[in-house]
Amino acid sequence: MTAFCGCCASLVTGCYGCHGRHDVEKREATKLTERLWFIFVLLVSFTSLANMFFWLSAVNDSADFNRDLAEMTGLWWRYYIFFMALSCALCGYAALLLIFAFLHIAIGQQLQLHGVHKIGIILDLTLSIALLVFPCTVLGSSSLWHFVPQVLQFAGPFLHLVGVIIMTGLSWFVAGGMGTLQRKGLPVRDVALWYFLALLALYISPVFIRSPCLLKYEELPPKPLVFAYRGAEQLAPENTPVAFELALDVYHAHGIHTDVRISYDGVPYIMRDERLGRTTNVADVFPERYADHSDSFTLTELKQLNAGSWFITCNPFGSAGKLTETEMIRYRKQKIPTLAEMLLQVEERNKTILFDVRPPPDDHPFHEDWLNITLQTILDSVSGVAEDDVNFWQTPNNDTKYTFAINTFDERRLMTAYNDIPFFEIRSNATLNVTTNVWTVNEDWLFSLFWCAGATSISTSSCQRLRTEDAPLWQLSPVHFLVMWILFDVVSFVWVVIIFIIQISRRKRRLQQQGDEPPERYNYRHFMALEELSKNQKAVIL
Repeated sequence: MTAFCGCCASLVTGCYGCHGRHDVEKREATKLTERLWFIFVLLVSFTSLANMFFWLSAVNDSADFNRDLAEMTGLWWRYYIFFMALSCALCGYAALLLIFAFLHIAIGQQLQLHGVHKIGIILDLTLSIALLVFPCTVLGSSSLWHFVPQVLQFAGPFLHLVGVIIMTGLSWFVAGGMGTLQRKGLPVRDVALWYFLALLALYISPVFIRSPCLLKYEELPPKPLVFAYRGAEQLAPENTPVAFELALDVYHAHGIHTDVRISYDGVPYIMRDERLGRTTNVADVFPERYADHSDSFTLTELKQLNAGSWFITCNPFGSAGKLTETEMIRYRKQKIPTLAEMLLQVEERNKTILFDVRPPPDDHPFHEDWLNITLQTILDSVSGVAEDDVNFWQTPNNDTKYTFAINTFDERRLMTAYNDIPFFEIRSNATLNVTTNVWTVNEDWLFSLFWCAGATSISTSSCQRLRTEDAPLWQLSPVHFLVMWILFDVVSFVWVVIIFIIQISRRKRRLQQQGDEPPERYNYRHFMALEELSKNQKAVIL
């Protein structure tokens, strides 16, 4: 048993400080600098955890993140996966060092972080901070941050339970290391006090959890209607006839949510980007105009471009490899559709249309008339549509873009749309008989969140998956949540008290067996003085 404990101690000290068995047997006190390094490792662990949590939360907008970087670099790649994997690796490295540090304390070994790990932990902190500020400073994608509170609202009750379990498990190490910490000269009472304060804060944290999924089972709103954002863009080239057809005919989306621009000769057409390079072969057809604004091309020029081959070449969602040869041939033939062509495609299927009209640049010949042109195109293209059947409003997060909704094909009248909206506002809109569409919702957890919040519809790039959802991922009544909260806290507190009693009893028993009560506090100087005294005594005897 002694040999086994010695091997475990050697493993712990070897991973943390690269020390051998002879260092384990010394049992020297931890120096002040190493205590500071331990605190630094603790802080880096929390920073890297926050960084990983941020990137995992923002997975809903991973496609937009990849698109923004593709527009910046000119190279399409799945950047988001790299950033998320890097954040997970940084968090894992810091967490392992922290675990080994706690094991040092538990077995009473000296903390001595190796120089390689010191460089590594500084690099970990630098990269974690860089990854946290990158979306805002480089891409300007500050909207990614709103997913963090949304994840906390969705997973808050379960994060509380996980936190209670982790803190309860740490009680064994805290209680077991109290004697060791006391001999090392650390204020044990302060350590225990901070532990219990953190545990108390965790116990009462559910008071601040406000999740829309905490509602009575009979109060669950109807399932939101599903709009296919730019068609089934995860399975086919975005904003093309085949993407719209796939979403409406195969996956039975309630409607289409897309983007409209005005060509140089005044024809509304379907396109999201201000530049054509990402989704077309404009560099091959018009190499001298590769960087020109999309609206600087006439409709004849736009129709010369291929809008489907890029999807097979770049494989942005990893789905192109599953296409048949026939589907690949069809995708490669896709052209940029006009608004009139898309309206006809939607009208034939008796579906709903929702689209954002993006204003042309200031030097565009139709800069002043783009809204009227769009409205007139709708009236001319759809049979039986009156002007009263068309609603349009300024997009809440953009003071120049307008959102259009045509209410001919069903009785539902969409009145407002948001990209980022508080849940209480969705419910407030519902009481005023104002429907709310939320975009872009691609993940199951976010869909469940807005379902419980009462959103009337959502726009998604994952219509093939979300349309099959029959219920939110979780829903809990407030009473059941209260019972679960109190039960876990009580069990945890009782367990922590028992652990402290066991550890303190073991320490007292061990001291009684040794027949020696240690001084109240020892520090490194005391150990050095005792060692020097022992050497002097041996010299006198000799």
